[in-house]
Amino acid sequence: MKVPKSTKTLNNILIICSLFLSHGLLAQDVAIKKKDQAHIDSLKSTPYPYFLPIYGDRVQKLGHDLPLPFGIMVNYVGQETRLDITNMQLSFDGSEFVPMEFIQFDTVKNTAHVVNVRADAWIFPFWNVYALYARTQSSNNIELISPFEFEIPTEPTADTYGMGTVLAYGSGNYFAVANFNAAWSHISSLNEPVFGTVTSFRVGRSFGFRKRYHNINLSIGLQHQYLARNSTGSLPLKDVFSRFDQAKLQEIKDEIGDAAHNWYDDLRPSQKIIVDKLVTEIDNWLAGRTPGDAKLGYRFDKEPLGSVSLQLGVQYNHGKSWWYRMETGIGRGRVQILLSANYRFGL
Repeated sequence: MKVPKSTKTLNNILIICSLFLSHGLLAQDVAIKKKDQAHIDSLKSTPYPYFLPIYGDRVQKLGHDLPLPFGIMVNYVGQETRLDITNMQLSFDGSEFVPMEFIQFDTVKNTAHVVNVRADAWIFPFWNVYALYARTQSSNNIELISPFEFEIPTEPTADTYGMGTVLAYGSGNYFAVANFNAAWSHISSLNEPVFGTVTSFRVGRSFGFRKRYHNINLSIGLQHQYLARNSTGSLPLKDVFSRFDQAKLQEIKDEIGDAAHNWYDDLRPSQKIIVDKLVTEIDNWLAGRTPGDAKLGYRFDKEPLGSVSLQLGVQYNHGKSWWYRMETGIGRGRVQILLSANYRFGL
C-alpha cells in the first residue's frame, strides 16, 4: 500500500524532533545514546504515559526515548562583573536631575550571589519553555575619583522574575542547544526594575555509562548578557551620611570649600545649587542636626566592560529524574560559576 506523502513528511519531522533533548537554565542538556534493539522494541510497543510534549506518543512509537517533560531546577550562580558608571545626574529632595559630568568613578567591581528556581516544560520534543525566580545578594565597591576621592560600599539585594525558551538538537552522542531568557530585577537601591536578557549557544558530547540514563555531558559555548544601561534611584540623606564617619564628612566639606581646589568655580549654576545644598546638609549633620526625610536622587548609565563569555560545562545525569551540572564562564570583565540540580518528572 502506498504511504501518503503527508504521512511520510510528518514521520520525518517526528524523527528529527525525537533527537531534540532536554536543557536547563544557562544550558542543561542530555544527549541521545544508542539504544539496544530490545529497548527500542519496548518503546515502540509501550503507550506514551504523559500528555507533553506534543507528539510525544508518536515519537516514542518510532523507537525514540524522550526525557521527562517537566522539571524543577535550583541553581546557584556566583558572578563577578566589572562595569563603568557614566552620565551621572543628581537631584536634591525631588528637584529636577542635574548632569554632574565632573563626577567620575573608577571601574566598579560587582560581586553577586544568586539563587534561582526554575520550572520548565517541553511543549514539543525540541522546544522547552520556562519561568524563573531569583534572589540576589550583591556587593559593590564604588570609588569616586573626581573631583575628590572616597569609597561608597553598597550591598543591594534584588528579586528577579523572568521567562525563557530553549531549542535543542541532538544526533548520536552530539548535541546543540540554544537558550534565551528575559528577566526584570527589582533592585533595592533603584526605583525602577532593571531589564536584562541572557542568550547562549552550546555544543557538546555525551559519554554514557553501562547503566541506562547515567551519563556525563561536556559542553562548550558562548553566552551574551544584556543589561539595561539606565538606572535611577534615591537614598535618604541620613542613610548616605551614616555610611561615613565624622572625619570623612568634614574632609569632603573642606575639600569643596578649599580655595586650592578650583573645580567648584567651574561648575554651572544648577550644579552649584546641588553642591551647596549637600554642603549645608553635611554641616547640619556634623552639628548633630539630621536631614529628616530629604533624599538624594541619582541617575546614571552602567556599561559592563564585556557582555560575552566563553562557557565550559559538565553535567552528570543520574537516571531520568536527577541531573547535576557545573558550568564556568570567562569573559572580558566577567567571571561566573554555576551549580545546578534539576529534578524531572512526568504528568
